[in-house]
Amino acid sequence: MSVEVMDVQTALERGVKLPCALVRSLSAVSLGPVPAEISTEDLLEARFFSAEEEIRLFRRDGTLRAARVADAPGEIYADQDCEIANPALGAGITVRTYMEFDGDGQAYWGHSRLKDWRGGAENG
Repeated sequence: MSVEVMDVQTALERGVKLPCALVRSLSAVSLGPVPAEISTEDLLEARFFSAEEEIRLFRRDGTLRAARVADAPGEIYADQDCEIANPALGAGITVRTYMEFDGDGQAYWGHSRLKDWRGGAENG
């Protein structure tokens, strides 16, 4: 998994161009197409994603930060399709999890990113 640290404004500009987002704020949660407006004032986390990448905004020590996550060449990963129990949030989501190796060469499933979202009747 390739991780690129970004400044928040650049991440927002690039993130809103991706097709899907998971946005969590103090007042709401949304999952699906990227919302028309995203307020950073009460934002806890935003994950903009496509099949190729995920752009993350998150709070650390009270400060909003950003990063881009994507596949690295030769990476080993597994995609898992998950059903969403709440129909207001869609029908399903695909999560990509990356295989990582510890200091002894032992493999384990490490980091993950959102890859795809499938809507439902309530949300398109």
